[in-house]
Amino acid sequence: MFRLMGSREIDEFAGSLVREFATRFPPEKNFDAAPLARAIDEICGRAKAYQREKRLGVYGKARMGTAFKFELKTAGYPEDFIDAFTRQLLLLMSGK
Repeated sequence: MFRLMGSREIDEFAGSLVREFATRFPPEKNFDAAPLARAIDEICGRAKAYQREKRLGVYGKARMGTAFKFELKTAGYPEDFIDAFTRQLLLLMSGK
């Protein structure tokens, strides 16, 4: 009934997104808003492409959001940033 894509694959992809972002914008540094916004848009765009390619349903998107949020927290980003970034990622993934 359910097409289980694999939670591990989703978790690994979310982790790769956060690692890429953390390489460019480590949590302990302050950066200009414009480059930061471009990087966030790029990460969200990659997540949207992944969602379309893998045809993630509601549960897959929820798993992606949870894994992404966990990875950001593990990387040491502030809670308000984590919530805003994850919300933006999920909203973009949910759009048509």
